[in-house]
Amino acid sequence: MHFAIWSGMWFKLVLASFILSHAASFSGRSLTPAHQPRERHLSPRRISSLAAQAALQIRGGSNNEHTENINSTTLTDGDGDDDSTSDSDNEMQSLRGQWSTYTPAVPSIEWPFRDTILRQGDALPDFDDQSNKHKATAAPKQHTKTKAIILMDGFCPYHGQYIAKAAHHLYGAAVIHVISDFCTRYLYQVEKHTDHLSSRMPDLSNGDEVAAWMSLIPSSLDVCGLYCESDSGLEDAEKLGVALGLYPRCHDGVNAARRDKFLMNKVVSSAGLDVVKQKSCQTLEEAEEFAKDLGLNGDETEVVKADENNVPLVVVKPHRGVASDDVHLCSNMKSLRQAFAKIHSSPVFGSSTAARHQSVLVQEFARGTEYAVDVVCRDGERKVAALWKYDKRAVNDAPFVYFATQLVPAASNDDKGSNKDVEEAVCNYVFNALNALDIRWGVSHVEVIVTKNAETGFQVRLVEINCRQHNTDFMPLTNACIGYNALDMVLAAYLGENEESKSFHSYPEEASHLRLPWDSLPALPSTRAHGAIIHFVSYVSGKISRINYDVLDQMEELPSVMDMHVYPHFLEEGNEIEKTVGIRSDTGWAHVMNDDEEEFQRDVARLIELQKEMFDVDE
Repeated sequence: MHFAIWSGMWFKLVLASFILSHAASFSGRSLTPAHQPRERHLSPRRISSLAAQAALQIRGGSNNEHTENINSTTLTDGDGDDDSTSDSDNEMQSLRGQWSTYTPAVPSIEWPFRDTILRQGDALPDFDDQSNKHKATAAPKQHTKTKAIILMDGFCPYHGQYIAKAAHHLYGAAVIHVISDFCTRYLYQVEKHTDHLSSRMPDLSNGDEVAAWMSLIPSSLDVCGLYCESDSGLEDAEKLGVALGLYPRCHDGVNAARRDKFLMNKVVSSAGLDVVKQKSCQTLEEAEEFAKDLGLNGDETEVVKADENNVPLVVVKPHRGVASDDVHLCSNMKSLRQAFAKIHSSPVFGSSTAARHQSVLVQEFARGTEYAVDVVCRDGERKVAALWKYDKRAVNDAPFVYFATQLVPAASNDDKGSNKDVEEAVCNYVFNALNALDIRWGVSHVEVIVTKNAETGFQVRLVEINCRQHNTDFMPLTNACIGYNALDMVLAAYLGENEESKSFHSYPEEASHLRLPWDSLPALPSTRAHGAIIHFVSYVSGKISRINYDVLDQMEELPSVMDMHVYPHFLEEGNEIEKTVGIRSDTGWAHVMNDDEEEFQRDVARLIELQKEMFDVDE
């Protein structure tokens, strides 16, 4: 497809599709404030990478900028099964038949621009001489192939679109855009779009269609990897990579345990790593019996909070989910029954065939400190891109409300770090868990819980592994606090220079200083400043009667605040606001950074305290 046609069609779909790409972790307000008395997207001191600012001009917000909850959207009225190959598959085949009446599936190739920057010794073209138009004195070097990366569901400005632009400008690589079955289906059935249908992935059950799709990729392209931005497209990305012959050269193949949380823990446990106790329950009776084994109180009226130590609680969640969607902390049998009923027979997240959960996962609740580790792999070599520590608190009658996501050093700069042993153990655990799931390529966002242990001091256990990027605009903070970021590491892993690739691929000389040298990156990064994303928590519910701009000014003027954004919905009096009970109901965010730890911690505490005064409401 011609670049101009592709770009026009693609950006028409970005708004609706961006909701899909991050449905679980973005609470969803528009990126551009509108109809507000004062602009609150503050950026005069925003940290930004040289590549993003000077070369690519990509920027975005942070967590939670879109509200629509498409996870609960029922795309079909038919019942299904996790392993169903009948009604749900037939319905999908019917849809593919409809799509084929519009257009065949074709790879949408975006080629890099070549020789657009004059190098030393080049002459300006004589535009008056038509016979010599656009001709420079130095002939471009001839190469036989162009590196390429397949980008699935690449809608986000600071994730997939960054990958695409950086691949072009920094690596001289082509990008093959494709849309997963789940996103294609959502855009077609719910958003009523058809413009995107040519960019859908081929029907992998139809060998002829796959062969036809592959035949449209020029032989001059050397496909070096497949990057999927969305949670909902991960299974499709695995299957497509295998169908295209990328496995095992630059792809991990298909493994259901990378998406099913029950299987995930089972595989990690079989590798000798600690995990929480769990059971996959097809019936409510099974769930109740296992909950009793975990010590859950049968008292229907007793409510226990997550921060009450030594009182048994259980977690009830779907096998396949994303973020905290439909994750329930149960303190008694009544809450367990309610959670089970909500999840059982509900649509499976990311299923293009509208499958439904026929079993529910019940797990022991692990108290402790939760860490998130962003890891990038290149052919089995694993390197931590960033280590984060979550500050989650029980507030507004909700057990797990995000207050802060803080960067911490994976490798201490000195021997004084009180948590050095814990944080290095977390990273080593994650490396072993990725190895257990045979994850050898690309980026993963892994969450673990660290619990105090009388015998060993602490115990690390898995929460979940996500084979995609951390769903936040992490680049400004990691570039400033570490010196690089996970997405540039992904590009280095798939497209990086070596003697073989330099013999056939032309890397832009003018961008050589912006490309990360993979071999020079440490396995565990240290930090050179303190950084965090602060989540704005609402403590009020009702109609906004007053926006306290004096409070917002105080927040902005804190020395550690580099960037701050209140979602536009909450900057209009008369709009509804609710108490924050999860990441979807945040009211905004701030990026904070400081090399002075004492001032950093003081500003974080003050930011959290001031959130209580941001809004007045008519209840």
